[in-house]
Amino acid sequence: MQQVIKPTPIQQAINPTPMQQVLNPEFTNKFNQVSLQQLIKRDRGMMTLSDDNMMVKQIHETHSPDGREFNVRPLFQLVEDILNRATLTVNPLTSRTDQSSFIALLEALSFTIDRISCEIAYKSFSGGDAHATTLSIFNMVSNYSWDAKLALTLSAFAVNYGEFWLLAQIYPTNQLAKSMAILKQLPIILENSGPLRPRFDALNNLIKAMMDVTRCIIEFKELPPKYIS
Repeated sequence: MQQVIKPTPIQQAINPTPMQQVLNPEFTNKFNQVSLQQLIKRDRGMMTLSDDNMMVKQIHETHSPDGREFNVRPLFQLVEDILNRATLTVNPLTSRTDQSSFIALLEALSFTIDRISCEIAYKSFSGGDAHATTLSIFNMVSNYSWDAKLALTLSAFAVNYGEFWLLAQIYPTNQLAKSMAILKQLPIILENSGPLRPRFDALNNLIKAMMDVTRCIIEFKELPPKYIS
């Protein structure tokens, strides 16, 4: 005996029988719309996944390390302190035992950090494509290891974000800061901070997530080789 396979409700809605169309055309049309919306959403999800895969591939293509390595943790600790204070989540700054070597490290990295910082600021104000900006930054740090890429990019972000909130905190009582704040249109932003509060909260959560991921990557990199190989 041949087995009869009963179509699912979605299949029935997409391809209704003539009897279904006659008996309940309104339900069929409504169900058809819902089903098509589900298919569109699924297609969009697949497109987004495809875009993400392409993005990862392009990022990997920029990775061309040439042996440049440095101790990432002191730089990350400085960035962490800046971003914590900017988001009003202050933790004591861990002291660095060798200040002279750290200053020398900052001097060596300052050009790259400033370059990334300018790229982020320019693309933010001009409304540049986030995909293109990401690839541009990865090309700037192509010769560094993955943990160093993170530390450098976060440092550049901290320069811009830290400056913004430093001016926000001191411009009411400091004339120089007030003039700079006006030039950057900061008072206008702060006057409308009420409606922007959800965005600030979302940004703070994103910063926390970035810091957590970076911290995990640095700790992983610091593991003895026997645990990685």
